[in-house]
Amino acid sequence: MVLLWGTLGGVCMLLVQISTAQNTGLIVSDLPNSFFNGGGITTFEGYANQFSEDEASYKMHVAGFYPYDFDIMSMQWDGNNTLYIMDGLSKSILKMEAFDIWMNHTKFGYIYLVHRGLSYTISSRIAYDHLTGNMYWTDALYNWIAVQPVHANDQSNYKILISDQLSTPGAIAVDPNNDRLFWSNHGDSVFIERSDLSGKKRKIIVKNLLWVPDIKCDPDPSKQMIYWADNYRNTLEMSDYDGMNRKVVYRSPNIYLQVSNIAVYKDVLCGSDYDEKFVFCVGIGTGQESWRHEFSFEDPWGMTLLDSKVTTISNPCKDNGCEHICTNSEDGAVCHCKEGYTLNEDKKTCNASHSAHGRGIILSSGNNLCTVDIRVITGVRPNATCLLAWTSNITHIAVAANDSKVIFAAGDELILYDLVTKQNTSLVSTGKVSGLVYSWIGGDVFWSESDTGKIKLLSLDSATKTDYTIYSNLNNPRDLAIDPHNEKLFWINTSPQSGALQIETGSFTGSDKKTFQSQLFNNPSGLFFDGGLKLLFWISQQRLTYFSKSASFHLNTDHLLNTDTKLLIYKDYTISTKGDNQLTVYSLYDENDKNQYTVDKISDITAFALFDPDIQPKENNKCDIDNGGCEQICIPDGTQGICECGLGYVLERDAHNCTTVAQSDMFALAVDFNHGLIYQISMNDNTKDKKVSAVDIPQPADPLATAYIPSTQSVIWADYMDDHILNTTLNTNITEILYSPVNYIVGSIAVDYSTGNIYYTGLPYLYYIQYSMIGVIHYNSHQHKTLMDNIQYAYSVALHPPKGYMFWIDGAGMVGRANMDGTDPLFLVAYGMTSALAIAVDYKSDKVYYIDGERIDYMNLDGGNRQTLHMNQVAGLSHLAVAGEYVYCTAAYKQEILKIHKTTGLLVTEWMSPVTELGRLETITLYDKSVALPVHQKCSVNNGLCSTFCFPRPNNQRSCGCPEGVSLMADQRTCSGVPKCSMAIKHGKLSDLCSGYVNSTCDYECYSGYLKTLTGKLTCNDHLNWVQQTSVDVNMLCTPSPNVDPLHRKAESQQSDGSISSGTFAATIIVIIIVFIVIIVILVYVMYKRRIVTNMFSHAKFVNSPNVPDEGGPVDDRYTSITDINQPTASANAAGMENPLYEVRNKTAVPDNKDNTLPEQEFRSVDMTAYKY
Repeated sequence: MVLLWGTLGGVCMLLVQISTAQNTGLIVSDLPNSFFNGGGITTFEGYANQFSEDEASYKMHVAGFYPYDFDIMSMQWDGNNTLYIMDGLSKSILKMEAFDIWMNHTKFGYIYLVHRGLSYTISSRIAYDHLTGNMYWTDALYNWIAVQPVHANDQSNYKILISDQLSTPGAIAVDPNNDRLFWSNHGDSVFIERSDLSGKKRKIIVKNLLWVPDIKCDPDPSKQMIYWADNYRNTLEMSDYDGMNRKVVYRSPNIYLQVSNIAVYKDVLCGSDYDEKFVFCVGIGTGQESWRHEFSFEDPWGMTLLDSKVTTISNPCKDNGCEHICTNSEDGAVCHCKEGYTLNEDKKTCNASHSAHGRGIILSSGNNLCTVDIRVITGVRPNATCLLAWTSNITHIAVAANDSKVIFAAGDELILYDLVTKQNTSLVSTGKVSGLVYSWIGGDVFWSESDTGKIKLLSLDSATKTDYTIYSNLNNPRDLAIDPHNEKLFWINTSPQSGALQIETGSFTGSDKKTFQSQLFNNPSGLFFDGGLKLLFWISQQRLTYFSKSASFHLNTDHLLNTDTKLLIYKDYTISTKGDNQLTVYSLYDENDKNQYTVDKISDITAFALFDPDIQPKENNKCDIDNGGCEQICIPDGTQGICECGLGYVLERDAHNCTTVAQSDMFALAVDFNHGLIYQISMNDNTKDKKVSAVDIPQPADPLATAYIPSTQSVIWADYMDDHILNTTLNTNITEILYSPVNYIVGSIAVDYSTGNIYYTGLPYLYYIQYSMIGVIHYNSHQHKTLMDNIQYAYSVALHPPKGYMFWIDGAGMVGRANMDGTDPLFLVAYGMTSALAIAVDYKSDKVYYIDGERIDYMNLDGGNRQTLHMNQVAGLSHLAVAGEYVYCTAAYKQEILKIHKTTGLLVTEWMSPVTELGRLETITLYDKSVALPVHQKCSVNNGLCSTFCFPRPNNQRSCGCPEGVSLMADQRTCSGVPKCSMAIKHGKLSDLCSGYVNSTCDYECYSGYLKTLTGKLTCNDHLNWVQQTSVDVNMLCTPSPNVDPLHRKAESQQSDGSISSGTFAATIIVIIIVFIVIIVILVYVMYKRRIVTNMFSHAKFVNSPNVPDEGGPVDDRYTSITDINQPTASANAAGMENPLYEVRNKTAVPDNKDNTLPEQEFRSVDMTAYKY
């Protein structure tokens, strides 16, 4: 018996109604914390569905528990006058009698113990059956669901109902009227499962969950509805008892919901948020918050909300006569026996199976074989019950738990002891036994003998009981450990070469013997293999040590075991002893959770072993081993596992792996923040049940922003935890890292479809980086350039390539615009915004749309005509995109994409049905194959003749840019160090729009009298060769035309090759006329004049032209008129040249490169192979 003012360390809520309307309300308990708060209880008197911001709608009553604490993880009200609590500190279920809403302390009375020996986890919960008086609870550490009558005088009178195919069970709820038990399972797959109240007729009803802390049944049993919280999905949800009609009742605006317990009362669903320190209720039908109370210092934890208990059936257990435990079922009462007992044939009375407890530790003390309850690790007093006194000291023990048998070594023999019949059998004579283990898979006993240097085997199923030597010539082998599912043995042996101790391993058949670990510290001991964790443990240098494959060597921990030499691992705890009557219990995950217990009634412990049938399964539940081989979801089905896939995936033919079927025509691309996924959602208007396809990005992932490049089916996305911007190609499993903006969270991505360049916003998460930035990544080379680095909070970016603008949202309350190269920045909206979030561009009408809190606004590209399009106070608008006549939005509180008419601002209803499995949708990108992509006229053709970055600018201008640390050359288009292919083609020329850079594509033409040998475009490859599928010879691209006379072709060729310039031809005609008039008089003078005219154009030099002849050769008369050449702008600050292939210099001509090739330049390629997944 413990006084009420004990230890309250948890916070719980409870609605209580005893007899009058006034005795109803919420009961909230708060955790002790660092604000000098020792914990306590606050009650809110009144009806929870009538609570409002008006404090007159309820009355508060406060009681403190200082100087004591309770860690109350869960609470239940019995409908009369008793409050049941699950206390983590005492690891117990307690009951508080004479409790009322006013907390009249004179009526509190005492706290009585119901059950002791729970594990202390934040996941475990209790659920009360008011018909039978049974208390159900989950234990996340022990991995079981148990039941016990609350009025039992025997506190060991409990039954483990479910222990197989469980993984960290947490939330639990009961409906006694409908014979239903519900709980949440948190393994590799998270789901809600149900059974009847006896733990039978199990069925998984709700999947695609992340973390469920609490479940409650509707107080009205006729509704047959359950409610639960999913903290990682940010939701409060509901469904019927079959998991159908699933609905998200409420989604939190926070990144993660931190609800610990929930409660249902009429038409409201309430919860406690311990992180934000408030309790709240939401309307089940509206999803809107109806009430909230914020605490100053208290941390609210648990909650349950009860009305007068509804009873629709009579209690079938009332007069049934069950000796131990009675549960209700659809077929009537069902009797159960407590742990360690079995039901007799009368189906009512119970008989002790054996005296070893249902689950315990079998230990020896001298010649005595004894047992203690396994729950000693969670505080049950270790009272030893001795089973057998043998004739000599017992040195080693092994257990066959499913057969209720113990094998032990004593003297020079092995003995088999039956716990049920209490009979013993001598198995075999031995040498000096130094290790003993049992394989429950094959029924084999293995032992080591230090004096003979052997490891031997005996089959319990063998009629002859013959032993076999499987390893010999060992040097003092000892401390055997076993991995039965992989048929492996481990032992400590002395190396014959060095004399050092080492761990060796081998198979059950005596083969594959090898050294497992060498270079051990002095005197290792207590070798133990844990099948659940799949780790080998031992004690070394007074510390717990283990081996992990990923570590490649054994690792010491901070778990100090002092002089202990014997070791067991059970349910995340170590149990060790040095051979006295002390047991040291240590949590594997909490160095501060260490306890030492004295085992009563014995003086020493010479050997011990675990007795628990659940840890010795004949066949492992396949879902417990590598998730059953399933890529995503493994559903337990007996010992088998059925593989399933999550939303947007389909199961492959191998029935294990999952794949996606990508959409290609018309879809929205959206990030599911909660599940770490990216989805394609069909935009087909013909059905409201939209197809959802997952993008096969590597998992685990934390995407936050995404965009799409149709030409390569590339999904560009940002992982905010890894600081990566990545590219995943649809219909493949190929993902590569494009760039890593270290120290920045990428919140938005936009693609310039003119070039494929990727723009993004980066929000710094380090305190010494003061401003956000906008950067750009070259799609092919992955090179990077920072465009702006002085934005307060860069949340979102949008592009208008045809106009050359980019727009961004500054979370400080502004909308900015700049040219797409980052120049000429200005604010279109500089004030008046309350919560700017996202921005999008309407290319069709040249409008900018953006989200500001609860509204969508739009304006012209210059910021004029700013208006509000749509108001939505309930959706939680998040991101938007524009297509056709509509604006499409994701919203924090919606599991669908909203469609809004951009002229009327009206929401289009019945367009998309909510998809409950979706999490919180973030950024959205739209793609419609039938709609042309917005591109910039110049940058979209051969990258605007820029070597690296082509930036669209207003008025159909463009500028070229280079990555950080690289300078732009004088031609204003080439970055230093960028190579290009030769621009010379024999008897022809490349297009004037040809840049010649790597990956550029170009047309070419042949001169008169020559024909093209190839059709289509040429591409400059990484080796600086022109290719068209294969390499081409530029000297063979133009061949003589067979229809042209060779002499004419020669003349044409000479003219085409520039042999006679137009100026020289005119001069010749003049000379002929003069000669005809004065042929005799001025012959010498005419010859002198001809030489001057022939050289009149020698001052013009053609640079980088494929048509430049050798010095002294003929000149192409098509390019001798300077006015025909598209000249660069005169300004030195010009953004670029209209035709950068040519440059005119008023200088003395210099000799041309004889072979028409460009000088070789350095170029360092970027190898991203090491960064690919």
